[in-house]
Amino acid sequence: MTPLTRQLIAKELHTYRWLLAGGTAAGLAGLLMAATGEVGFNIGFIVWLTAVIALGVMLALFGVSSERKDRSLLFMLSLPLSPADYVRAKLLGLLTCFLLPWGVLSAAALGLVAALPGIADGLLPYAVLLCAFLLLNFSVVLCGALHIASEAAMGGLIILTNMSVSLFMMGVGRIPGLGEHMLKPEPVWGAPFWWLLAAELAATLLALTLPLLFAARRRDIL
Repeated sequence: MTPLTRQLIAKELHTYRWLLAGGTAAGLAGLLMAATGEVGFNIGFIVWLTAVIALGVMLALFGVSSERKDRSLLFMLSLPLSPADYVRAKLLGLLTCFLLPWGVLSAAALGLVAALPGIADGLLPYAVLLCAFLLLNFSVVLCGALHIASEAAMGGLIILTNMSVSLFMMGVGRIPGLGEHMLKPEPVWGAPFWWLLAAELAATLLALTLPLLFAARRRDIL
């Protein structure tokens, strides 16, 4: 990694520091609310989930789409960067921005499930899979932002990815070997869990690799 790439990644972290702090604070507030009881858990879970999803969408939109629209990417032409260098730096910078709050909020959510006596530890595999899916969700949105110039198409992608979260949450509970163990006092880390987790990680890696294979080959910067 070149010094200029590290500087661009640091720039992303500095630019979106308040967004990251606000998203993390909102997610943690949702988890605190979730610890207050059944009603609080339902509301707090929605707040936590919304905070993670919204943070990923805003990073992709502000970090790529808004810069493209405002023509603020033109300053990159004065830097010794190729389109591939810029795409790589933008991808790593925004991914780092998301991973920091995502890691904190995911760890806090898993800790809440493990710590609260009123929540079955059998939900831990489900929670891990959901956190991994939220990372995949962001990766797909970021991949789309780096490839798609149309605002309408980008809006459609965001709608589809947001819908996919609800479909995933409903579908995982119906997978044999996963759903029937969710309310058990001990987590069951069976083969269906590992296969699904591996599929999520593979899809995430693919989504993060596509910009380096296609968007980085453009002759202009995004």
